Amino acid sequence: MFENLKNHYLQDGENQKAINRFFIENGYCESWCENEKKASDNGLRRYSTETRWNQYTSGKIDREKAVALAVKRMEKAIDKEIAEKLAHLDRVAAAPDITSIYVNVEYKRSNVWGYNPAVDVTTSHDTRVFTGYASGCGYDKESAAVASAFNSSPAILKVLYTLKENALAAGESDYSKTACTRVDNRNIVGYGAGYSVIPYFEGGVGVGCFWDILKKAGFSTRCNYGKHENLYRIYKED
Repeated sequence: MFENLKNHYLQDGENQKAINRFFIENGYCESWCENEKKASDNGLRRYSTETRWNQYTSGKIDREKAVALAVKRMEKAIDKEIAEKLAHLDRVAAAPDITSIYVNVEYKRSNVWGYNPAVDVTTSHDTRVFTGYASGCGYDKESAAVASAFNSSPAILKVLYTLKENALAAGESDYSKTACTRVDNRNIVGYGAGYSVIPYFEGGVGVGCFWDILKKAGFSTRCNYGKHENLYRIYKED
């Protein structure tokens, strides 16, 4: 399952290796503006261990050797991330198909930040409770707390990943010229699905964005608002 996502993620990893390799070798990235393209050891320093960097700067190893070691270290780190993410995709793929999601949001007063949302999320076919919490100010705290809980649930992530998997299978693209990651999921999954190959629920975007994403997956949402508590029931449509 998620073969298109896996292949896309693997290719993204190889692209990142190439970008980092260029940075290590040259000290700047190909994507930088022309007046910033100045050869340096900035990339080599970033991806070298302290021991290797000291060996290079003291003349114990030459630059070619230092670059080769830094590239090897960088690629090993990316390969580890890829293996972990592929294992994560397999765990999500093994999660049960759900027919309902229950979201309880309770606002608890803080002397510093006012009312902060504490979220409990449960799903059909799963006895676990997934929680989220947000504090502070200047952003949508409810969606941040709900996103934290949703991103902890393999079954809910399975719904999200399946949306993107199907979009990729249909030939849709997540490429973005403006996003720093060159990935934007808003067009093929929905606003609030993040800016990485593997989508996620973004915090701070408003919970309505999540209901819109889930609607694309065939779910409808019922909302009940209280003074200090909001209840959301999301059901698979027949």
